[in-house]
Amino acid sequence: MWYFSSPEWANKVALIQQDKQLTYQALADAVTARKNWLMEQQVSRVAIVMDNTIEWVLFDLACQAAELCCVPVPSFFSPQQTTHLLNESGIELMLTQDNNSPSNSSANHDATDSPFEGVYVTRLTVQHAPRIPTGTNKITFTSGTTGSPKGVCLSNESQLNVAHSIADAVALQDVRHLCLLPLATLLENITGIYSPLLVGGAIILASQEERGFSGSRLTQPQQLLTLISQQQPTSLILVPELLSLFVGACQQGWKPPKSLQFIAVGGGKVAAGLVQKAHALGLPVYQGYGLSECASVVSLNTPAQQDQASAGAVLPHNQLHIKQGELVITGNLFLGYLNQPDSFYPQEVRTGDLVSLTNGFLNIDGRQKNIIINSFGRNLSPEWVEAELMATGYFREALVFGEAKPYCGALLSPAAANITEEQIQQVVSMVNQQLPDYARISTWLPLAQPLMTIPGMVTATGKPIRDKILAHFTDQIELLYQDKFSQLNTVYGESL
Repeated sequence: MWYFSSPEWANKVALIQQDKQLTYQALADAVTARKNWLMEQQVSRVAIVMDNTIEWVLFDLACQAAELCCVPVPSFFSPQQTTHLLNESGIELMLTQDNNSPSNSSANHDATDSPFEGVYVTRLTVQHAPRIPTGTNKITFTSGTTGSPKGVCLSNESQLNVAHSIADAVALQDVRHLCLLPLATLLENITGIYSPLLVGGAIILASQEERGFSGSRLTQPQQLLTLISQQQPTSLILVPELLSLFVGACQQGWKPPKSLQFIAVGGGKVAAGLVQKAHALGLPVYQGYGLSECASVVSLNTPAQQDQASAGAVLPHNQLHIKQGELVITGNLFLGYLNQPDSFYPQEVRTGDLVSLTNGFLNIDGRQKNIIINSFGRNLSPEWVEAELMATGYFREALVFGEAKPYCGALLSPAAANITEEQIQQVVSMVNQQLPDYARISTWLPLAQPLMTIPGMVTATGKPIRDKILAHFTDQIELLYQDKFSQLNTVYGESL
């Protein structure tokens, strides 16, 4: 068992959840019990639909031990996206924390008890046999650049290669890691579970409510800060939006625990000024870069090797190349995309990121495509949300933005002059109900005149020129977010 590599760890604490703890010996025994049970079920693909719990970790490791394909289900997916995930991956067995499992027409029956306390099981009928690369042990679904998230197929070996690289690079002693991101997020799964287990660390698990989250959104910042202060972790993993919260909280008087030695930040571009400000406030923040197609982390700043303006030093499990400005990666790669045989067993990954390398440190300079990465690290295609808005018939034009912001906004050109702002809000709210939380429109600006009537805003065929449009409306867009940020700062200040 790779996660119990030293007999000296037998009585060390491996997993912590509220007042429950498992030692490394108990962890190994619990994983074996779940492995044996899973093998008795005679299935190949298992979905985990749970919050951050000890059972999530145990079943993830049990799937590895049984050489089954594990498919984590993100809590922030919409019901439609969850159904798509279950159907596309041909899930045969679904594990949940309650007997109200996600609705799915392929369920044979309702969720029933399992032999393990607090874990329920639902059998699903496979409607179409999925096409999966040989050797796939995990399918991680992206946050969905469109309404239909893409399944990235990974081997156990590729995941552990990354975990080993991170453990070696960070080199912390007496690790006590608090998982803040959902375990269904590959970054937390590999860096927050596998890496600590490789070095005999302790992993603290807290529910979504205890972490102050609702879906992918942080709704109770004080809850999160209190949890960190109480648990005294040595390490955390953040997305850029959480780093902004930490910086703001420190400026309002929050004192991060002295135990903190390493805070990794990934999932989206982080401004160098924010990292510098964090360090000045005593936050040991280190930016990294990665993508699911490379089993998560590709580069990382560490205490021993850092350049705060970069996305970190290249880790040894991958080789990076730059072709016409684009980052191309070889080495430790995914096995292909689910149900896309033409993608199986790639020799390289073209990232779409425009980058430069300086003394072994990776700098992210921009993106080739229009994909938005918000400050929570969620990816989405603006065209997807725009299509949903346009489908209502209320708008002549819609342009979605939100790069490095906590939520999406939109420029909206009403289809008729008599459409009121109240009606626009009602339509936006209706569309939001069809979208996962990270793709919803939280702020918008009605356009006084259509984009097509403003010189240089659209092509001859009517396609929006995004960079020019966003540059043209920069001041108005920033004002939209400033109002929201002022409200948040007030909440943080009052809660502290």
